[in-house]
Amino acid sequence: MTDQRDGHESEGFSKPPFLTERGFKLFRSRLQPWLVLAGLSVALWLGGRIGWPAIRANIALIGQRFFLLVILYLFAQLAFMGGWWVLIGSRARRIGYWRMFGVYLAGDSVNYFLPPANLTGEPVKAHLLSRSVGFSRSVPSIMVHKHAEICAQVVFLGAGLGIAVMQFALPTELRVLTLGLVVGMGILVAATFWALKRGAFGASLRWLVRRGITHQHGKSHWQATASLDRWLALFYKTRMPVFYWATFLCLLGWCGGLLETYLVLRLLSAKAGLGTAVAVETLAMALNSLIFFIPGRIGSAETVRVAVFSALGLPAAQGAVYSIIRRGREVVWAIPGLFILLSMKAGLGGMPRELTG
Repeated sequence: MTDQRDGHESEGFSKPPFLTERGFKLFRSRLQPWLVLAGLSVALWLGGRIGWPAIRANIALIGQRFFLLVILYLFAQLAFMGGWWVLIGSRARRIGYWRMFGVYLAGDSVNYFLPPANLTGEPVKAHLLSRSVGFSRSVPSIMVHKHAEICAQVVFLGAGLGIAVMQFALPTELRVLTLGLVVGMGILVAATFWALKRGAFGASLRWLVRRGITHQHGKSHWQATASLDRWLALFYKTRMPVFYWATFLCLLGWCGGLLETYLVLRLLSAKAGLGTAVAVETLAMALNSLIFFIPGRIGSAETVRVAVFSALGLPAAQGAVYSIIRRGREVVWAIPGLFILLSMKAGLGGMPRELTG
């Protein structure tokens, strides 16, 4: 894949492929602020409905141990980063682990604040890393890492939801919804395996261009896409052990969120066990994946987590506090990435304007 630095390359990865350019700008400029406002309103209403005194009492049980939870999540971040590190290749690793970790945090912060969740930050990572190793190495590693991350998430959700269904009397609708989601994600992972082995990335892009869903940026970009297809096909045919290792490291990263949930539950209630933590983490993760289009999942994530606590027979106030703790940890971890991104902004001339302001 050729090293394109004129900005069009990264722009092709900056918006969801199912949106036209006009539709994407409309969503970003008009709908997002209303979604954020609606989410904040829902969060405030939910707190008032549960009762702020009960929420404050449960927050006091966490206290300053919140900062310990923030520090512990470093190991989850390092695990996710490790999955990317093993995929990037020995030559690209010369840029240094911690410099690459900074790039990871910058993209992760963008993923957190801008929808669609877990996708918008990938072009940021590609652009920042390409300045050192080129797009020919940054983009393939990011694509495969995202694939490994989703594979690990499917394994994590499948095992966790199985435990939740066996241990708790969940509503039938919730069982069907969450299990159907896991099956759908599993099919997506399998289809991705099949497609990437056969050079389907370029074919998909050409299909989008023919239907006017995305833009054609010139012959060089088609050549870059063909090169990317060849790299991915070769990787999935010859380097699957590396992919499995990356998937395992990402699975450890997902388990970091489970550890956090377990510790919070133990602080809130001595009766809460590991099975309860597994059910809370996986049910909330599955349901939150359905609302990926809401910026930061503001309000919606809190509603989902409180609903999960209620479905498991746990106090709604504890669900609200768990939501606040998780939200606080997410924001704290997003701040370093934003500082890293701002520190590099002077050199981001090729970044999409929507991401750099």
